[in-house]
Amino acid sequence: MRKEIINHLLFWFGYFLFLTFVNSLYAFSYWPLYVGGIVGLFIMPNLDHLLYVFVFRPQELTSQRILSLIKNRQYRESLSLMYDTRNERTDLIFHTILFQFIFTILTFWVVSSSGNLFARGLVLSYFLSLVLFNLKKIMNKEIILEDIDKTRIYFAFQVLALFIFGLLL
Repeated sequence: MRKEIINHLLFWFGYFLFLTFVNSLYAFSYWPLYVGGIVGLFIMPNLDHLLYVFVFRPQELTSQRILSLIKNRQYRESLSLMYDTRNERTDLIFHTILFQFIFTILTFWVVSSSGNLFARGLVLSYFLSLVLFNLKKIMNKEIILEDIDKTRIYFAFQVLALFIFGLLL
């Protein structure tokens, strides 16, 4: 768990450092961008797991164990169990290709038209976490699309879009 958090933080820090220098975001007034970035990096990806446990598949054994721990106010243990069993949840709605395509459009819309720095940081950071999710799948030789070549092209498009969206700040 700690290794994954450190990896995500390193990528986040590098990306937001890039955003800071390229867009000259040196003033303290840009703090909502970074707070939104932290929320988008840690809260949004885990929201998918919470929806899976509470809404989409509460009848599964792991979901019932997590719900039981929460009812007994054992929050830390429930989070630990949710993290330990995260690979069991394969049908996460926010990690599907369709959602990623829709979220790419939403990210462009928020970054290009919203004046809210928190929202911009949130969507850019969550988009970064989706890119990292796909990178992990590619490194594990999992095919996201029909074949590995299309998967690599899709990933390259995502990385390019991430940097273009960062330039729109």
